[in-house]
This record gives sequence, C-alpha cells and structure tokens, in this order.
Amino acid sequence: MSEHGRHLLALTDRLNGTETYDQAADLVEEILDPVDGALERLADFFEATGEKAKESDADDGFDLAQDFEEAAVDIRRLNEDLHLAVDRMRALTTSPPERSVRVTHSSATAVPTPAPPTNVSGRRR
Repeated sequence: MSEHGRHLLALTDRLNGTETYDQAADLVEEILDPVDGALERLADFFEATGEKAKESDADDGFDLAQDFEEAAVDIRRLNEDLHLAVDRMRALTTSPPERSVRVTHSSATAVPTPAPPTNVSGRRR
C-alpha cells in the first residue's frame, strides 16, 4: 500500500475511533477543507497529471489529459457538494446518539413494572 493510502486508512481508523461528533468533524475537515483538504489536493494532482499527459506527442495524451481534467472537476464538484458536511457533523452534538437511542428504545418497548408485594395477614409474600 502506498504512503498516501496508509495515511487515508489511518485517518479512517481515527474517524471510526472518535467519541464525539466534533472529533469526527475535525477529521472530515482534513479531507473536505476547500483550500488545504485532501480532496482539493487530489483535484490538483489530477489537474497536473492532465497537463503532464498533454506534453506527450501521442494521440492518447490529449484524451488522457481530458480524462484527468474531468476527474479534477468531478472531485471539486464533490467537495462543493459536501461543503457544509463539517458543520452538519458538528451540529449532531446537540443530540448525543446514546440519549436518543435510549429514549426511543424505552418508549417503544415499555414493560409494566410489577406491583410491590403486598402484606397479607401480617406476612409478606
């Protein structure tokens, strides 16, 4: 696996290990930051790769350059589509998942509590 692949895998592992939505949002921001995030850098890489392909005298160089340029545009579009994702992830902190799950679970599966034992003839059951 490449160094960059290992870095992304480690980032994914860190995301899976987060305990708060704020921590998760910080990691998402590493990917989605519009100036310095990994997606923007990946788009730059594909753009540069397209320019490199154009330097070739081969017929396929121009087609390959277009493919890489389209990939760069698609990645930037994806980054734009997700531009609010970090803020939306942080906003999830207003309702912790444990609380909402617990409330939903208890109201959906409420079981009547048995009555306490009664005193009959001075004896307890």
